[in-house]
Amino acid sequence: MELRYDVRRAMRPARYPLDTLAKQRARNVEGAVQGLAQAIAGRERAEAQRQQRQAQQAAHEAQAARIVRAEREGLERGELTAADLACAHAWGLRAEAERVALKAEVDRAAATEQQARGTEGIARDQVAARRADAEVVEKDRARWTAEARKRALAKEEEAMAEAFRTKR
Repeated sequence: MELRYDVRRAMRPARYPLDTLAKQRARNVEGAVQGLAQAIAGRERAEAQRQQRQAQQAAHEAQAARIVRAEREGLERGELTAADLACAHAWGLRAEAERVALKAEVDRAAATEQQARGTEGIARDQVAARRADAEVVEKDRARWTAEARKRALAKEEEAMAEAFRTKR
C-alpha cells in the first residue's frame, strides 16, 4: 500500500464558502456608516440653522423692546406728538409682522432639524442592522474555521497513524 500525499492540496487552506457574502456585508456596513456620517452632518447643519434663526429672533425682540421702552419714556416726558404716536403705531405693526416672520423661520428650522434627527435615527438603525448582519457571517466564519482546523488536525493525525501502521 502506497501512501500518496498531494502537497499542493495540503498547502492550500480551504476557502470559506461565504467569503463573498462576508465582504459584501462589510461593504454594506461601510456604506451605512457613511450614510450615518452624512445624516449627522445634515442634522448638525439644521441645528446650527435653527440656532441662528433663534438668535436673530432674540436680537429682533430685544431691539423692539428697546425701541418700545424709548418711545414710552418719550411719551411719559411729553416729547412726542400725535404724528410721532402714529409713526410708532405703524412701526409696531411692522415689528409685529417681522416677529411673526422670524417665528415662522424658527419653526421651519426646528421642523427641518427634527426631520434631520429622524433621518439620523434611521441611519443609526441601518448601521446597527448592517453590523448585526456582518457579525452573523463573522461568527459563522469563526465556527467554520474552527471546524476546518479540527478536520485538518484529524486528517493529519489519521495520516500519521496510517504512516506509523505501514511502517510496522
